[in-house]
Amino acid sequence: MSAPPSDTEQALRAEVERLRARLREAGLEEGPPTHAFDRQQMAVLFQQASVGISQLDLEGTLVLVNQRFCDLVQRSREDVVGRSLLELTHPEERERGAALSQRLLETEEPFAVESRHARPDGGTVWVHHHVSLARDASGRPLFAVCVSRDVTQSRGAEERLRVKREQLRLAQEAGGIGVFTLDLATNLLTVTPEFCRLYGVPRADTVPATVIESLALEEDRHRVSNARTRASGQVIPSVEYRIRKPDTGDVRWISRRASLVYDEDGRPVQLIGVTQDVTERRLAEDALREANERVRLALDSDVVIGTWVWDVPANRVIADERFARSFSLNALQAREGLPIDLFVASIHPEDRPGVEALIAQTLQSGGPYRTEYRVRQWDGVYRWVEASGHCEFTPAGKPLRFPGVLVNVDERKRAELRQAALIQMGDRLRDAQTPDAAALVAMEVVGRFLGVARAGYGAVDATHELVTLPPGWLSGPGIRSIAGVHRFRDYGAFLADLMHGETVAIADVQKDARTAHGVEALRRISVRALCNVPLMEHGRLVALLYFHDVKPREWTAEELEFTRDVADRVWAAIERLRALAELKQANETLEQRVAQRTRERDRVWNVSQDLLVVGDLRDGRFISVNPAWTRMLGWTEGELLGRTSEWMEAPDDYARSREEVSQLAGGRPTMHFESAYRCKTGGHRRISWTAVPVPEDGVLYASGRDVTEQRQTEDQLRQAQKMEAVGKLTGGVAHDFNNLLQIVGGNLQLLQRDVADNERGLQRVRTALGAVERGARLSGQLLAFSRRQPLEPRSLSLGRLVRGMDDLLRRALGEDVEVETVISGGLWNTLADPHQLENVILNLAINARDAMRGHGKLTLELSNASLDDHYAQQHPDVMAGAYVLLAVSDTGGGMTREVLERAFEPFFTTKPEGRGTGLGLSMVYGFVKQSGGHVKIYSEVGHGTTVKVYLPRAFQAEAPVLEVVTGPVEGGQETILAVEDDADVRATVVELLTELGYRVLRAVDGQSALSILKSGVAVDLLFTDVVMPGPVRSPELARQARLIHPDIEVLFTSGYTENAIVHGGRLDPGVHLLSKPYRREDLARKVRALLDQRKQRLETPAPPREPRPEPEPRTELPATQESAKRMHVLLVEDDADIRESASELLGLLGHAVMPVASAEEARVALAAGPFDVLFTDVTLPGMSGVELAREVALRKPAMRIIIASGHGRAALDGDPRQWLGVVVLPKPYALPQIEQALAQVAAVR
Repeated sequence: MSAPPSDTEQALRAEVERLRARLREAGLEEGPPTHAFDRQQMAVLFQQASVGISQLDLEGTLVLVNQRFCDLVQRSREDVVGRSLLELTHPEERERGAALSQRLLETEEPFAVESRHARPDGGTVWVHHHVSLARDASGRPLFAVCVSRDVTQSRGAEERLRVKREQLRLAQEAGGIGVFTLDLATNLLTVTPEFCRLYGVPRADTVPATVIESLALEEDRHRVSNARTRASGQVIPSVEYRIRKPDTGDVRWISRRASLVYDEDGRPVQLIGVTQDVTERRLAEDALREANERVRLALDSDVVIGTWVWDVPANRVIADERFARSFSLNALQAREGLPIDLFVASIHPEDRPGVEALIAQTLQSGGPYRTEYRVRQWDGVYRWVEASGHCEFTPAGKPLRFPGVLVNVDERKRAELRQAALIQMGDRLRDAQTPDAAALVAMEVVGRFLGVARAGYGAVDATHELVTLPPGWLSGPGIRSIAGVHRFRDYGAFLADLMHGETVAIADVQKDARTAHGVEALRRISVRALCNVPLMEHGRLVALLYFHDVKPREWTAEELEFTRDVADRVWAAIERLRALAELKQANETLEQRVAQRTRERDRVWNVSQDLLVVGDLRDGRFISVNPAWTRMLGWTEGELLGRTSEWMEAPDDYARSREEVSQLAGGRPTMHFESAYRCKTGGHRRISWTAVPVPEDGVLYASGRDVTEQRQTEDQLRQAQKMEAVGKLTGGVAHDFNNLLQIVGGNLQLLQRDVADNERGLQRVRTALGAVERGARLSGQLLAFSRRQPLEPRSLSLGRLVRGMDDLLRRALGEDVEVETVISGGLWNTLADPHQLENVILNLAINARDAMRGHGKLTLELSNASLDDHYAQQHPDVMAGAYVLLAVSDTGGGMTREVLERAFEPFFTTKPEGRGTGLGLSMVYGFVKQSGGHVKIYSEVGHGTTVKVYLPRAFQAEAPVLEVVTGPVEGGQETILAVEDDADVRATVVELLTELGYRVLRAVDGQSALSILKSGVAVDLLFTDVVMPGPVRSPELARQARLIHPDIEVLFTSGYTENAIVHGGRLDPGVHLLSKPYRREDLARKVRALLDQRKQRLETPAPPREPRPEPEPRTELPATQESAKRMHVLLVEDDADIRESASELLGLLGHAVMPVASAEEARVALAAGPFDVLFTDVTLPGMSGVELAREVALRKPAMRIIIASGHGRAALDGDPRQWLGVVVLPKPYALPQIEQALAQVAAVR
């Protein structure tokens, strides 16, 4: 089957047929053509063809053209033949033509193209070319044949049609109109592109109707036509429904208008129509409907206050009831009409001029009237309203009627004003340069907005309940500033709410419970209403904003929300300014910072008291050292650099140092390491090291602190604690031991009388009694060490006492020991028990004699001494102050370090067995500590020992020496009540007293003794043990006994007094004590002396009372006598026993005492009345004693302060200058230490 003819062939054949027809008409074609006729005929046909025909060689050159081709391009045949067809083509078309020619040669497929050709006259012709190849018999291409026809007119028509269609499309798209034709037979829609866009379907020429129908929402689907309704002709011409567009998912409103097209039989065959998206119109209609609804609701709601009509000529304003109420006018009168002046009078004075001016302008020129102003309501509060209206004029141009409506805009207007205030505040905050300036400008804006009298900012110290207020904003000259430091509790009890982040708003301080007790203080600063807004940082109250008014006012929720918003912005601005200030300070020039850091580093390097070193990380060699090495150890920089620490450390310490350097080289820092370094002048210093490695530089940085004194202090503290523990143990042992000695001694004394005729038995009893006395001395030494022995201190001259012991010492030491006594001039008195002090001196002298093996020199030196704060810090048990020093020196062999550390331990001795008890120095230690003093041993092996005893200075004159009672033992017939819980001791005591002739009643405890006293039996003397079981303690028993029998005498006895009648190691005033074990003679003399004293008191009439003299004018006393003055002392101590004891001791010194248990109670007491001295413990529940002292020093500079501490001045933190004049009383303390502390604070003015 042959291929169909090409377009060119068809065109040629058609053209040949047309030409043949013309030839036949001319009679030229008659019979079979000859070959010559055919050629002629073909030439005629070629030249007369209505289309252009041309022959081109395979390179595109025109070889043969007919006349029609020449006419198309308006060129002669000579001008065309031999030229390329592309040359005749428009330049813009040549590239496409060349590509098509090339493809013809490659594919041999004919092509058709429409292209422009430029004519010589400058015109352009559109030509349709059909080009194909002519082949020979073998099918090889010979040349190309091109058939050309003029398509200029058709191209113009097509262009015009295209433009029309584009214009229609643009119009449809601009109007959002889609056009469709629905063929009912096929149910296919022929649609425009805009139709597809409206429905959100892909662009196509036809769309199934069911696709469009399915897009309608379910509730609107009944409005859309379907195949059934269209076939029946039931199509609504105009309908609107909603669809969901498949491309976006949006719901859109579609308006469809359409009509049916019927055939000749009247059956519907097509539905033609247009569609449009009317979503915006529907939304606008809905919005308009809702707006109209809102207007209607507004007119019926409280937003619209009311309406008015002003009859201008008659000057009558007719208003409804709500309008009249808004202006505080009578509703009935307003309904009849009132002058406009009455309405204007209710407008806020600040707004009235503007309203009157606008009314006048509207009456004159017309136009709408709209303004906002404040109106005074019936409750006196101003609210914002908006008045809208217009003025109607007569034909003559005179104002006639002025109707209008009044709308409540108070909430909106206040919101606008709040926003404007916040904007204004923000602008001014941005211009502020300092935090105080920022707070001030913000408070000015907020204060004016709220209409308060005073507004400001304050920094809060919640710990001490203080607030510091810089100058704030004041509404006028009549409001005074409250800048300064204030206490929260002076103004009420609302600090806790602020600390929880709650705003405190009080409408009337006189009616609010939180400010009930602060009303007077608030009145003094003209505050009737207040609002405090807390500023929190990490959950902690750090500052507040305050707003004060001089009259009561309710703080609305909007105002409180506004103040909280302001607080956040102000705090942010303050923090920003602080950060900017810090940034500005930090943004110095880099050179200045580097220079400053270099100077600081050099200064720290040079002035540091710690050893600083840069070392080689490999072997620890010193690369750089600071001057502290020379100051501390004596070694110069040249002696240290390039060397390790091996030559300065002991072998064991250096091995540990090498191990530490190895760990540093491994990258692990050293946080704590100690080693002893040798000083150039001899000795060693203990150094605590901290070091960090820097592996990338191959070095280590280390800092060493001298802890020699610290370790010595720790050793001393451990020693003191050990001695205290041993003391408690020995005190308990001594108590039981004394009871046993009392039983044995008492019965031996009774037995002594029974064997008076038996010399041998009497000698044995005497020997046993001697053993009891030695046991009593041993027990006394134990009690002295444990500081439990009752002392009877008095003011004495230590020089006179030592001189009085001269003979005793020389007899005790022997002729081979030289005794030298050196007494400094002006020696102070001291407060001590003279008998126990003699025992101390004798014990020290005997120890010295034994240390010198009976040969040598003993030196006793007496002088005044002052121990300063530095010494007290090194010895935690010492209180700085004035002392009398007793130094006992010998020329013996001295003590080793090990012996020195244990010298004061009880039962420790270096003497041979049987030569000493090991209690001598223990007794010295206990007595000195109990007397409020200090003892220190200095010893060097081969050079001797010096024991230095520091006894506190006494400011009283020397007390007279009491005479020792001697003479025969006497008894009596009085009645004695003996109270003793130990049955054996009780039986012995009763028998001894009975033997002396007394009538003796006995009781086993305080409760039974109290029953006897209350029975009415006459009792002359109560003889009671101190330590007894049961609820009634011996001091309470004595107090009750004196209440029942005012003239009764009381004698205590005990081997261990605890703190019942002895405080600070001293007997309470007026207390008589007979220590266990006691002899029969001691008991008899003590009882007889007390009963004789009672008898003399009863027989001597009481002297008449003299009139009380007027107090002399106050004169300044010297510092040494200041402690004797009566002072009002506030005692703060949480331990009930210590508080009671200290209170009694202070009372004994003649001072008025108020004891409290906490710093909080102390604050209340300080606010209630004046005090001269604050005496506080460090550790208290809640606020500490140190914080209380700091606060008192700040608020009451004239008040003296004593701080009781077990850690000395180390308990005082912060700047040492703030503690100048504060006396630290080390614990435990006794009466002498309290007296000395009071004297010290009295000397500080």
